[in-house]
Amino acid sequence: MKNNLFKIWNFRISGLPKASYLILKIISMNIIEKINSCFWRLNLKCCGKNITIQMGSSIRYPGNITLGDGVAIGRGCVLFSEFSDSFLKISHGSQINSNCAIDFSGDLTILEKVLISEGVNIMTHDHGYDPFSKPVKCSLVIEENAWIGAHAIILPKVNYIGKNAIIASGAVVTKDVEDNTIVGGNPAKIIKQRV
Repeated sequence: MKNNLFKIWNFRISGLPKASYLILKIISMNIIEKINSCFWRLNLKCCGKNITIQMGSSIRYPGNITLGDGVAIGRGCVLFSEFSDSFLKISHGSQINSNCAIDFSGDLTILEKVLISEGVNIMTHDHGYDPFSKPVKCSLVIEENAWIGAHAIILPKVNYIGKNAIIASGAVVTKDVEDNTIVGGNPAKIIKQRV
């Protein structure tokens, strides 16, 4: 408990008013986010236990989204689709951190314990060379225990990110990533295999 208080208070009397304000703010934000998650839970197609959808997240076609137990979606995330019949499935224990843009137009399946770091952009539809053309669906499966680093971009032609794969921060992924592989760069290339 004392270690947590060190984060917001220097244990001097002069710092007590600000620390008290921060404690009240943290408690009220936790209550508000529980209420927010509850409202989203009522609007999603199917939902497991202990999900968290933080404030500022935006979801299009919530009736096409299934979340497993313990899924967490951070602040400022946008989950969207260009099509009303596309689906998004996020399995147990997966986490999408703040300010991610997740396009599930081409159908997106995220399996267990996937970590998607801050600012990631995942696209599952393509317009080819004509930005005004009808979008084309490109499905994507992200296997269990994959880790997508901050500000990585997953382009539409990617259909598979393997089990235990790691995508480095800022990588631009243009093709499938095999199991137990670490990729990085622009365009992303294999850095090494995980043992």
